[in-house]
Amino acid sequence: MRVYPFISSFLLLLLFNCAATTEVVYDYNLDVDFNQYDTYVLCIDDFMVEHTNHPKIDNDNVRQLIGDAVAVEMENKAHKTNVLKPQLQAGFRILISEETAQFKNCEHSKYLEYWESCTLHEETYEEETLIVYVADFETNKVLWHASIICELDKSEKKLEPYIRSLVRDLFETYPKTQVGQNPDEFKEDIQ
Repeated sequence: MRVYPFISSFLLLLLFNCAATTEVVYDYNLDVDFNQYDTYVLCIDDFMVEHTNHPKIDNDNVRQLIGDAVAVEMENKAHKTNVLKPQLQAGFRILISEETAQFKNCEHSKYLEYWESCTLHEETYEEETLIVYVADFETNKVLWHASIICELDKSEKKLEPYIRSLVRDLFETYPKTQVGQNPDEFKEDIQ
């Protein structure tokens, strides 16, 4: 009896169940009224490339596009840029994790198993996470942050709209109410 069809079916099912989702994870300080803040500044340090060993994912262009998208969303939340007297600091982080997977040959010979090498191939997978945050400029305490798993290694043409969309999705969880919206309605929306 061959078990290969069963194993193949099981692995295929496992693959579909482990498919990545692009869910936004966020948290914010419930004790803070975000409507009290009017001005912000972008954190200039976040524009510095950190992951020099991943130039396709973390580079000056990617960081500038993310910074521009954060600025647009802060303006959409009725915050105005003010580098002299900011109330808030907005910024972002790019996290990159690597994991190496080994693909092995599952057939073992009866002879010389001690010397047998079963590794067929090794592949390193990278996972990027984009984190956007807003902090109180005076107290240096993070008031809100949101993250999403992403793929920043895209062509120049696709990268800008992709980053704008990611940052927009993150800012949908930002707890500042829009003009004319009741703050209690927003709390109901996010629960």
